[in-house]
Amino acid sequence: MTEQMIVDAAKQFKKHIKDELYERDMTQRDLAEAVGVTEASLSLAINTFAVNKSSREIREKVRKLLNIDDK
Repeated sequence: MTEQMIVDAAKQFKKHIKDELYERDMTQRDLAEAVGVTEASLSLAINTFAVNKSSREIREKVRKLLNIDDK
């Protein structure tokens, strides 16, 4: 996977989340509470290209909760 592909995938994931939050009338704070993490941790997982275990786990929880299939 090239660096550009990673950047594009991260941008698409972020857009999916923002769209789903809008459709559900939820805030990022609501989402953080729903998946059981801090707002800061959620923001890091969504808005950066972090590949650490914690960020990957958070993104997986978000995918399941919001029914996002971007794999």
